[in-house]
Amino acid sequence: MSIFTLGGIVFILAFTFFKISALRKTKSDQTWKKLALVGLVDYVVLIIGTLGTGVLFMTLYALGHG
Repeated sequence: MSIFTLGGIVFILAFTFFKISALRKTKSDQTWKKLALVGLVDYVVLIIGTLGTGVLFMTLYALGHG
């Protein structure tokens, strides 16, 4: 189960670094509605990606350890 957690943490860190980089390039004149929508979509992607990466790590672990 810890490998599942590790997969989730890896995805969260990678996604966080990606978002920090993207926010630095964002223009300051964008509306709050657009930013809120993007934030909501990013949140959904983060949840799906965390679960997906955790499942991937668990699958690889199961294949490697029979």
